[in-house]
Amino acid sequence: MVSRLILPILVAMVIGSCLAIQPIFNTAVSRSVGMWYAALGSLSVSITILICICFINDRFQTIRSGIGEVPKLYILAGICGIIILAFTIYCMKHIGPVLTASITVTMQMIVATVTAHYGWFGLQQEPINWLKILGIVFLVAGVILVKLSIAK
Repeated sequence: MVSRLILPILVAMVIGSCLAIQPIFNTAVSRSVGMWYAALGSLSVSITILICICFINDRFQTIRSGIGEVPKLYILAGICGIIILAFTIYCMKHIGPVLTASITVTMQMIVATVTAHYGWFGLQQEPINWLKILGIVFLVAGVILVKLSIAK
């Protein structure tokens, strides 16, 4: 059982690292070109790489045959991507990287917990329990402690 979790845990650690580093890089780029162009540049690199991966894996046939089955609500994922990229740059400039990251992770946990509890968007239901609530309380406490540590 534990060995099945090693790779996903390592991948999640890489994701977390990228979530911490990407806004720092995008904020640095935004100093030269502005928030919107920094986000556009980042998304352009991402889409270029994804197009190459799709060509290599011949996934464009899959999208042509399956796009009609995708609920239109899920196009919001692209809008979320823009919000994440552009407004993380904004927050990094105004409240700093540590507070931005701590709030982002806390909200991610809260929304994921509620979404999984109700099984929204086709997720398997995972009932909220006291351990999850305690984890969220600790995350909120962490945000407060981070804010207090950088109070001006």
